[in-house]
Amino acid sequence: MERQQELMAEFVAGRHNLFAFIQGLVRNPHDSEDIFQEVWVRFSRALAEGVEILDQAKWCRGTARNLILHFWRDRRKAAVPADEQLLDLVELAFAEQSANQDYWRARQEALAECIQELPERSQGLLRLKYEDGLPAHEVAGKLRQTSAAVLMALSRLRRALRECAEKKLRLQGLSQ
Repeated sequence: MERQQELMAEFVAGRHNLFAFIQGLVRNPHDSEDIFQEVWVRFSRALAEGVEILDQAKWCRGTARNLILHFWRDRRKAAVPADEQLLDLVELAFAEQSANQDYWRARQEALAECIQELPERSQGLLRLKYEDGLPAHEVAGKLRQTSAAVLMALSRLRRALRECAEKKLRLQGLSQ
């Protein structure tokens, strides 16, 4: 029962990726939603019947793939003319993205930690440029510096943050 709840929570957490997979191939939001809901129904039924699902994301994509094939066959004039080969390629791309998701999440966390370790002045510069979206010349005006000085400082900060994040990932054994 606990494993079922974990898999259902994993389904909910990964719903955006699954819906993006379906939507990218079906295009129509209403048809995409119908297929997504049918995947959920089949997933829930499989769990209730005790089907062992080792890779939930792959299982759901495979189910969606079959439903999309039926959808295309029922509507020969599909907006996206494709065949099983295209579905295989798209599924492979999503599988690779899913496999890398833990790495990218860890990388984001490492980067956030590195930013917190910066002096307040450097954090302020990053906020102006990336959170507020100000161009370098406006950041320079706010900080009473030249644009060249701001661009150089941003370049150095990006390099330092990359090195810091990579170091943290290496320490976790997650470097690519």
